[in-house]
Amino acid sequence: MTQCRMKNCPLKLLFKSFYDKSLPVCFVRSGHGVGLTPLFVLSVLSALTCAVGALIAVVSFSPESVAERVKNLPVFEIKNGKIVSPENFVRGFDLGGGLRLTVDTAAKADERTESAPNEIRISADGVSFVKGHRVDLMPLNEFLETDNVTVTAQNVADFARAVAAGMTYTLPPVVLAIAVPVLFLKYVFLTYLLALFTYAATLFSKTSLPFEARMRLAAISALPVFVFDFVFGSLLGLFGAGAFAGVAVTLVYLWVNLGRLSRAEPAE
Repeated sequence: MTQCRMKNCPLKLLFKSFYDKSLPVCFVRSGHGVGLTPLFVLSVLSALTCAVGALIAVVSFSPESVAERVKNLPVFEIKNGKIVSPENFVRGFDLGGGLRLTVDTAAKADERTESAPNEIRISADGVSFVKGHRVDLMPLNEFLETDNVTVTAQNVADFARAVAAGMTYTLPPVVLAIAVPVLFLKYVFLTYLLALFTYAATLFSKTSLPFEARMRLAAISALPVFVFDFVFGSLLGLFGAGAFAGVAVTLVYLWVNLGRLSRAEPAE
């Protein structure tokens, strides 16, 4: 019978799930809980990398480059929430990072116009934020928080500097706070589905497990793929390696762990 000498440290378990042959007995048969702790630890690690990535993106953003690109922007006179000068002005600006700014004072915010996937479009009376196929409209006076104002290239540059300075301190914590629960729910949901699948996998075998043990079994079978996704996705940016490959690897680990369980004597 396998001797269980391992302390189930969640961080160590992330890596032991790749190679430790004692896990089916020590963690699944003799363990406690439903295996959520290592999933939560992995969620925090992944969320931290997302927050660091957001911080790097903000730091690398250069307000000076925005100022350089909009230096030839004319003076805009806005009265009663509408641009009155210049009239019929149309120009696009590449702000970097795949983001484009288009100013079209001849159009109105509710008019259908062709837009880039990531674009801020300023019309005579509103601002459109285009993200993929989604378009969010906002009245110009609501966006500027005033009905009457004069906007210059210097105003735009100062605004970019203020936004960059504020996001340096606010964006990473926001990303972290959102990413932790989202990633944790993702990991738990996928593990829960795999735990349900174990009922079919053990249908014709003599392996009998309570649901908590099935959750622990699903956790150690899915963790290798989750860790690979963390390393190559979050750290290296290589997302989309293939859902089919991830499922196949997870099922291989599940089959191997079930085989070790069936050969091992259950702990007393």
